[in-house]
Amino acid sequence: MTRPAWVSSEGERGATRPLPGPGVRWAGTLERELTLEEAEKQIRADIAALGWSSRYRILDDADPTAVQCALWDETGDEVPYGLGAGKGLGLPARVGAQFEAVEHAFTGPEALDALPVRAVDASQLRRGGFASDRAVRDIAAQDGARVACVRYQALDGGPDLDVPVYLWAPWYASPSPEGSAVRRGLGDTSDYRSALAYSVNSGCAIGSTEDEALLHALNEWVERDAFSLFLLRSVYDRGPMPPQVSRAGLPDHLRAHWDRAEELVGGKVTLLDLTSDLSVPVVMAYAHTRPGSRPSAKHRYGLGASLWGTLAAERALTEFVQDELLSRVVAEQSASEERTGPFAQLIADHDIEADVYARLRGHPRLLSCALLDFTGRIGESPQGPLPEETLAEGASVSEQRATVVERIAAAGHRVVAHPLKALEHGTTVVQVQCPGLERFHLVTEGHLALPGDRGRRERGRAPARP
Repeated sequence: MTRPAWVSSEGERGATRPLPGPGVRWAGTLERELTLEEAEKQIRADIAALGWSSRYRILDDADPTAVQCALWDETGDEVPYGLGAGKGLGLPARVGAQFEAVEHAFTGPEALDALPVRAVDASQLRRGGFASDRAVRDIAAQDGARVACVRYQALDGGPDLDVPVYLWAPWYASPSPEGSAVRRGLGDTSDYRSALAYSVNSGCAIGSTEDEALLHALNEWVERDAFSLFLLRSVYDRGPMPPQVSRAGLPDHLRAHWDRAEELVGGKVTLLDLTSDLSVPVVMAYAHTRPGSRPSAKHRYGLGASLWGTLAAERALTEFVQDELLSRVVAEQSASEERTGPFAQLIADHDIEADVYARLRGHPRLLSCALLDFTGRIGESPQGPLPEETLAEGASVSEQRATVVERIAAAGHRVVAHPLKALEHGTTVVQVQCPGLERFHLVTEGHLALPGDRGRRERGRAPARP
């Protein structure tokens, strides 16, 4: 098969992979305010208004697929962090890749230029919304330290909240000289060495409108929290396994996606229902061990969250396919002696499996979580249906956003947000924080984000096995 080529986003004639035309059936429309064609027109207009250009490449010629998009500025230089990926059928994948590339550009270090950052006493984090959040405990305990924060608006009816920048920006807490210089310039005197394990881009999202972006950010928090609880309860503690979704009664398009996932990896794929007490369906697609896999190889997986169980499952399967295709790109780039092609070093930097294995190999239960090594326990998962649709089809994006906020708040968690960038034609990047939701899933990146009150409480509800 021909190696996928980068082509201009303004046309497809040079592409080595075909894309389906307009009118493609796409379940994601439930969570969008524009059609695919309208959304692509808008994101291209916003990229052009920035003085940027874009190219994309299609990673496989079967649906669902994955598409990468890369951005360049007016001087021809790569836009920092301006690389994104989209998943699903060809056209949605291409549109999604363009949006994600822009999102990554505006959640990188340049985001600080437009943010109302102020340094506050770290001790203030001991009160208010973050008082019981494990992710800020060590920072809040540093006497006399000051931490860079942005004031977020409450979405849950509570008071607004100061949110530390490091919580969503791993680059901010970097121990590099550049990172230290940025922090000094902001008056931030905190020691972030112990906080690096909790820094993750959860809640950074983009949409054609602000409500779209907020909904995607909220669903991401729900998804990663549910994943964290599963890893803690079922993998680390060896507690009960969640239900696996039966193929019986599934819509034809989900069956086709499932078949495609199994064909791609040459083995069995299981769907697990990870839905938590937040009452937003979460599904995981998981690949069993493949013959000849390295001991350090992470099992392939994909996650999806949506108020509709069918869409959550579709997201999980298409993300699974994307994960597999992108892993091949990373492996190819890492194996190359020369870093060539767009964003070559950024792509190669995603090859972390060996580092994760080396870091955790002395801690077998943590390593099992990091590598998703639980194939032998799949048989313990009871068969069950897809998670139920929890909202009537036809609900507006704003109604969906309000519903997810209500469900997170009902479980005892704050929900606050801040816009990172609103572009000329309406594309919006947001950042959402839900203090107290779990970050243990970062163990898959080799980081030990210790469980907070929520994780410890939920672990207690699932008795551990000897």
